[in-house]
Amino acid sequence: MRPKLWKPAGLTILWATIVLAVLYIAYRLVDPFPPRHFTIAAGIAGTGYDDYARQYARVLARHGVALEVRNYASAVEHFDVLRNAASGVQAALMNFGFTHPRDADILSSLGGVSDSAIFLFSRTAEPMTQFAQFRGRRLAIGKTKTALRTLMTEALRAADALDASTHFADLDYKESIEALIAGDVDVAAYAGPLHDGIIQSALAAPEIRLMNVSQAQAVAKTVPGMKHVVLWRGLMSLPRDIPNADIDLLAMRNRVLVRKELHPALQYLLLEAMREVHGAPGPFHRLGEFPAEQPNDLPLSPTAEAFYRSGPSFWQRYTSFWLTSLLNRIVFFVIPIAAMLIPVIGFAPSFYRWLHTRRI
Repeated sequence: MRPKLWKPAGLTILWATIVLAVLYIAYRLVDPFPPRHFTIAAGIAGTGYDDYARQYARVLARHGVALEVRNYASAVEHFDVLRNAASGVQAALMNFGFTHPRDADILSSLGGVSDSAIFLFSRTAEPMTQFAQFRGRRLAIGKTKTALRTLMTEALRAADALDASTHFADLDYKESIEALIAGDVDVAAYAGPLHDGIIQSALAAPEIRLMNVSQAQAVAKTVPGMKHVVLWRGLMSLPRDIPNADIDLLAMRNRVLVRKELHPALQYLLLEAMREVHGAPGPFHRLGEFPAEQPNDLPLSPTAEAFYRSGPSFWQRYTSFWLTSLLNRIVFFVIPIAAMLIPVIGFAPSFYRWLHTRRI
């Protein structure tokens, strides 16, 4: 009796082992489990990009994912490392306006995250309202290859405000304002938080004016990486009525880009971090305006499209990140394969009876 009972049991175990092996190999090779570490490129340490990236890292750490933040000095460097697969950088905080046609083959967007207002200060006898007045001036509009310098140069070129007499000072934000106060430059640009100390020092300095860009809407329509925003009267200081009138400004549009091979589960987790960090209202945007599915020079990733249009799934709302990832893999991958293998499993007893009959 023992050999008779052992043969069907052994055959069943053999078939079960084969099925499990097939499932495991397909599970590992076709849909790998999301890694627990990836890297994002941010701006210079201490800037807004760096602060955003480190806030993302704190959110992801709650889900057991380590986000490494790497700082780079310019927007061009951000794109260079993101394009290079060997760099190890899978995501980056970026401005608009630096892509090439071939970037769409390797990069996707997760959407916009903020607008960085550009404050233009001048120390001229007459108020400056148009970029055409910049001709022949000494300009400090960011260092070479930075997003601010690149976008401002495009705006000045569109307004025909550049000529041979225009001089550019290669200074960072703080150095630009200091040079303006000292009289070494005529115009200085700063892109940062509204209540930053650098802006306050510029406003407090005598003979320094905040430029009202009268053609801001037209410039924003011409330069894709820019947006028109309004600094409302009294927003900087309501008791002192600063500014004492509405001021039109330009802003840089910020977004998060990822390499297409970044695991969809990590893309979704990064989108959740973006919503937590950027969802609050600000001086130039409404509650819940960011992250945003906005016009872009790179297509949204499929994960981002689902995030903006369908929202989180049932499991994503009520389970942890890793359990959600496991359940998604079971539903969309393991169950269909198991269903396909059911006929094979059901064939095993019939095959055994055929062998037994043939033996008799």
